[in-house]
Amino acid sequence: MKALSFRIMGAMAHFRKVFSNSTSMSYYFPPRTTVMGIIAAAMGKERDSYYEELNEFEYALSPVTGLRKAMFGETYLDTDEVSVRSLRKLKQGVPTGREFVFPSVDPYLGYQVLVYPFHDGMEKSLRSPAYPLSLGSANMLAWVEDVKAVECEEIQEVDGKVMSVSQLKPEVEKNMRIAIEEMVPREFDKERHTGKLPTYFVELNAKPMTVKGKAKGLRCGEANYLFL
Repeated sequence: MKALSFRIMGAMAHFRKVFSNSTSMSYYFPPRTTVMGIIAAAMGKERDSYYEELNEFEYALSPVTGLRKAMFGETYLDTDEVSVRSLRKLKQGVPTGREFVFPSVDPYLGYQVLVYPFHDGMEKSLRSPAYPLSLGSANMLAWVEDVKAVECEEIQEVDGKVMSVSQLKPEVEKNMRIAIEEMVPREFDKERHTGKLPTYFVELNAKPMTVKGKAKGLRCGEANYLFL
């Protein structure tokens, strides 16, 4: 069985948490819905046109660089009343905070993504994207590397090394940094409703984790990847 494998790289990322309001908090990794959006942009899909089509595929990902977050203050333009005064920023703006994801050591941030089953059209599109790609926000520009088909097999019972999973028990080892991300969107319906919001955990040093439990995923060579 073949899966599509690629790396998405960039300088920084912002994957806004669905429950954040005035302060824009970020997940450490792109949710499944964001991965679908990246692929849809590469394929030239129109906004809100691809949810059902791309939801038929399974997605797994793993960070290839260490992860850290930083919060920065921003001042938004107050557009409640549009005027020359507000557009020239003579009127007081709206202060807020925005959280970003950076590589902890490496010069660039990156994630390994697997799409199952393999789709030839996706591979061609990722090699030459129709629209610019980003890591979350449109201004977090990104690029794709190492696009290829890989041989894998499906797994149900898990007792191996993976990146992030839902509803499983990790074995915490020395020098690991594990973060729990709650309420992560998995899919959209036609009305952009997210439905159930699962919880995931991720190792922030990009090290493989040993987990035990039952979950669907892929074994590609010696590595196990669980579907988001």
